[in-house]
Amino acid sequence: MKLLTFLLVILLPLSAYSNSDKDKKELKGHLESFSIFDVIPLNSPVKESVAKFLIKIPPKFEIDEILYQVKNSGRIFERPKDYQKINLIDGIQGKELRINVSKLPPGFYQLLVKIKDRSKKEHHFKTKFKDHAMFVIDSSLQVPVPDPKKNDATVAGIDSDNDGIRDDIQRWINEEFNSQPKIKMALRQNAIGRQEDLLNIISKEKSIISSRKVLDNNHCIYSIINPEDGYKLIKDLDSKLLNTKDRLEADIKANANFSGQAYELPKTIEEGKARCSFNPDDF
Repeated sequence: MKLLTFLLVILLPLSAYSNSDKDKKELKGHLESFSIFDVIPLNSPVKESVAKFLIKIPPKFEIDEILYQVKNSGRIFERPKDYQKINLIDGIQGKELRINVSKLPPGFYQLLVKIKDRSKKEHHFKTKFKDHAMFVIDSSLQVPVPDPKKNDATVAGIDSDNDGIRDDIQRWINEEFNSQPKIKMALRQNAIGRQEDLLNIISKEKSIISSRKVLDNNHCIYSIINPEDGYKLIKDLDSKLLNTKDRLEADIKANANFSGQAYELPKTIEEGKARCSFNPDDF
């Protein structure tokens, strides 16, 4: 009996030490995988069109096929798509799984991954608590990429959040200029004005008012960056806005409506800033 008690005293501390050591590993930021491979998010929150994941496999492990499934964590009753095959990409840190998420709305997502080895045996990714890796599509992107055919079927296109900017234009501005808030705000103002200009061509009176706003919006941009770069930004925006025959024809009609009208140019940079719908000095 004394010997049994002695052994328990020795074994209990060893057991406690082992669990504690394991917990420390899991607290480093990424839970230790319970499967033969690991899935590590590389760019979550995702602020671009592609979500990237590092796939860590043991040495000499050969992949025959890799499949994935994405679930929206906020839509628990929505049936997810079937597993899809995908090829891995050679990245800086190793093999990467890259998923196009441009059509997914912002939110929290689950990524399920399974690998078939050369013997066709399936291996599923899982950790101690989950059978998936988590990633987030950043809310700053605001809207998913619209269906191109539906979006280009009309001059107005698709504006799912009714903020006055076509969804494809909104995504482009957010993706390209999130790190330049002043330019982002100016381009949003310009995009809203250009959209109004294209849609108000039936009424000449409204069209003239919209065209004046477009000119004001252009000078807002010129007041916050040098005119050469500002002109290029406006042309880049126009090339995306006027991407169909109907939109080009609407632009021609808007210009015709404004023909012969007078417009007073700003005399100073401060006068140009005054034509912004926001205060550029706040950024």
